Amino acid sequence: MGVGADTGGASPAALDTLAAYTTACAFFGEQLSAVGEEDWGATTPCDGWDVRSLVAHVVLGEAMVVELFSGGAVAEAPEVDTSVLGPNPMATWRGTAVAALEAASVGSVLDSVHAHPSGDFPGTVILGFRVTENLVHGWDIATACGRQIDLPDSLAERCLDFWRPVAGTGAMAGHFADPVMPPEGASAGARLLALLGRPA
Repeated sequence: MGVGADTGGASPAALDTLAAYTTACAFFGEQLSAVGEEDWGATTPCDGWDVRSLVAHVVLGEAMVVELFSGGAVAEAPEVDTSVLGPNPMATWRGTAVAALEAASVGSVLDSVHAHPSGDFPGTVILGFRVTENLVHGWDIATACGRQIDLPDSLAERCLDFWRPVAGTGAMAGHFADPVMPPEGASAGARLLALLGRPA
């Protein structure tokens, strides 16, 4: 999933975060592309959400990135509305993800602070949220569809580093389920899933 925007002026940390986001979006898209017509109503590990609702949640999250990085402010996370997916959810997701990647690739936008619903954060932190969302919800979709997949270790390690400082502080409350204990010797992906309340 290539992006042709001008990243001149972005810090090395911002460019690294953008690369991780690009890879995470591709991972989510890979899982989405394997969803069959019979899978859209399948229950996911996210309490109360089927596959269609979860995909709508991710699409709305990428749309929020576009809004924030285009100079807007988002006071509240959007309510999940599956109608945003339209008749072709894959095409809708792809268009929104590309728009988000392009918005994140402009100048120093990732080094600037934006008014996110959870607080004022640098763009790198907002994309850190999105890396985790794409990875974990990609796993959720695969699990709902009966497929067993592993999270990429390098991205999982990155997400663990991102969330570890706030684990147990309540900062994750409302976003993910309570942590569970990972199995002994678990991979980075399994440890991330456990941290976010998903026994792998």
